[in-house]
Amino acid sequence: MTRSLPLAAALFLSAAAAQAQSVEGASAGFGISTFGLYGSAAYEVMPKLRLRGVLTGIPDFEFEGDEDDFGTDITADGSLGGIAALADYYPRNGGFRVSGGLFFADSTLNGSGTGFEADDGETYDDARIDASMRFENEVAPMLSIGYVSGGARGWGFESELGLIGIGGVEVTLDGSSGDDSVDAEFEQDLQDMEDDANEMGGDLVVYPWLSLGVSYRF
Repeated sequence: MTRSLPLAAALFLSAAAAQAQSVEGASAGFGISTFGLYGSAAYEVMPKLRLRGVLTGIPDFEFEGDEDDFGTDITADGSLGGIAALADYYPRNGGFRVSGGLFFADSTLNGSGTGFEADDGETYDDARIDASMRFENEVAPMLSIGYVSGGARGWGFESELGLIGIGGVEVTLDGSSGDDSVDAEFEQDLQDMEDDANEMGGDLVVYPWLSLGVSYRF
């Protein structure tokens, strides 16, 4: 997936560059979103229609927790965010827009910990658990509405609200019990926990998109 993100960005920017003869009609923005920080670039390809690319998220993060806070030692790393390629339609002469396109997700979380308590109360103190989570759809449909203040040139405020069809969150669990005498029970309890996690993750078919920032029109 990490290779497809630069490729998607390059294709989008190439399409915009083919239309652009100068910076006139272009705009750039930045702010915060439900993925973290974002930056965007757009170009007016015809009256009332603009092409826009958005890069958003936290590319790499790490987390560590100890037994005092979480009951076990935990380490985790991952990324949250991606690139959106959108077409913005302005039905009126004002700043209201309706947008649609694709979101190329780069959202994963990998972690590990020691110790495990099953749903039935059985504990495995010597167990080691490895977990991973990701969006089901790495290429997801995205729909939104937004508003940009200001005139045809200069600074303005922008806000946007929408949904990204991530298709659910996939959870994978693996590990070892640390005690050969309980391996069979451990594997079953771990599988039950993975099934429960995927059942909950399967209900998260959309991810909310909310952004607030500033933009500049050239």
